[in-house]
Amino acid sequence: MQYSSSSYDVVVIGSGLGGLLSAVIMAKEGMKVCVLEKNKQLGGCLQTFSLQKQVFDSCVHYVGGLGEGHTLHRIFSYAGIMDKLELKSFDPDGFDRIVFDREDTSYPLAIGGANFVEQLRAYFPGEKQALENYITLLKKVGDHFPLYRLRKGDAHEKSSVSGWELTSTLESITTNKLLQNVLSGNNLLYAGVKNKTPFYLHALVSESYIHSAHKIIPGSSQVSKFLANELRAYGGEIFRNTEVIKLTEEQGLLRYAETADGQQFYGKQFIANMHPQVLLEILHTNLIRPAYKNRISSLQQTIAPFMLNLVLQPAAVPMRHHNIYWHRSHDSLAAVHYSAANFPETYAAYFTESKEHKGFAESISILTYMYYDEVKPWEQTHNHTGAKQERGESYGEFKQQKSEQLLQKVLQQVPELQGTILARSAATPLTFRDYTATPSGSLYGILKDVQNSAATTVAVKTKIPNLLFTGQNVNMHGVLGVSITALATCAELIGMDYLLAKVNRDHLIS
Repeated sequence: MQYSSSSYDVVVIGSGLGGLLSAVIMAKEGMKVCVLEKNKQLGGCLQTFSLQKQVFDSCVHYVGGLGEGHTLHRIFSYAGIMDKLELKSFDPDGFDRIVFDREDTSYPLAIGGANFVEQLRAYFPGEKQALENYITLLKKVGDHFPLYRLRKGDAHEKSSVSGWELTSTLESITTNKLLQNVLSGNNLLYAGVKNKTPFYLHALVSESYIHSAHKIIPGSSQVSKFLANELRAYGGEIFRNTEVIKLTEEQGLLRYAETADGQQFYGKQFIANMHPQVLLEILHTNLIRPAYKNRISSLQQTIAPFMLNLVLQPAAVPMRHHNIYWHRSHDSLAAVHYSAANFPETYAAYFTESKEHKGFAESISILTYMYYDEVKPWEQTHNHTGAKQERGESYGEFKQQKSEQLLQKVLQQVPELQGTILARSAATPLTFRDYTATPSGSLYGILKDVQNSAATTVAVKTKIPNLLFTGQNVNMHGVLGVSITALATCAELIGMDYLLAKVNRDHLIS
């Protein structure tokens, strides 16, 4: 086999948001950077696909915090992409609406702290103080995570609030059970689990959406496209269909990444934008202790998703300028432990408006939970754009059955869907596993456990001095969480004070 090699200041493995953003930041500093991506399409969870010429988001259906002044807006501005994104706003009086079983009432989660309180107060007239306390607490948690405010802090700030558990904290705010479950009603955004999920996970996600909620038009892959353009503008290189199969350490430092086609990419620094478990499978070193490997391999992952995407007849289904979060019971966190007989026990419905027929939806994406065990019979198959493989007739029948079960529940809330579906596609945990390289196809990677936070936290730094982590398994998932982590990763190379000064200075100039 003929081997070829190249040398870089920074080699980034994986082109998810964390990898691309880290690459852009390093390239802006004049470093020679390359990104290695195993798939044809860049972006990881930002990937999109088309069905009958309609664009669908694979994972990121809307984004919080892109409004003027928010941290994410400032980071994307620094990265050079904010002014290039086309954004569609949601209904400010209810970007999300929470629905329980067959009830007619949908509870709005509104944009703006005061508006959030006022909109829910109409349904909970005696809970104004509780709602105001809730908004205050969200801000307090955000203030205790320094990087979320683009400032340097210390671990003590986070530790003072990171030990709060989600359900008990909501119970301390209000004794109204229904309100507690409305406030956590969009927990599909973080796959909340009772007695495990830390309140900060809920708080940081919720605060960003209450600040601003947008859909990226025509899809979330615009973020990765514009970041890739910025990277190339600064001299960075991107290699698609380039799967890294081996990372070799020599004399205490990572030396090169070897790809499936025999290329070797040498680097002074390496950034791994991948799940730690996947990284350890290709890392050749004696510096990582077996105890660490065992801890990583034994960590519980967040539950996996099942996604149903629908193309609709033109001008047939009225557009909802909000997302629907439905729960079979009044316990909004119960669905993560659903029973197969009651599938689905929750779902989120995301609508895309037609360009030709304003006021009507052209497509709907429906997200629910699915255990990886449900697709175990086909787990030996692998199917993505770089390696097509059929999973067989039984797999198709399984997807059809689950799609129908899910659709019947959605029809209760959106009856106009009946008879208007032109095409559909479904994605299972295997789809997400193959396209995002996440064990078990988990929605958000490693499950954060407030009772065992040290064990379920992955640090940016590794035992190999020139190998750093980035991505959703470090600190937090989501577009905001991953962007913050990219700053933390890059700060290890260029300094936190220096990087934050540049981000904040660019914001003031713009």
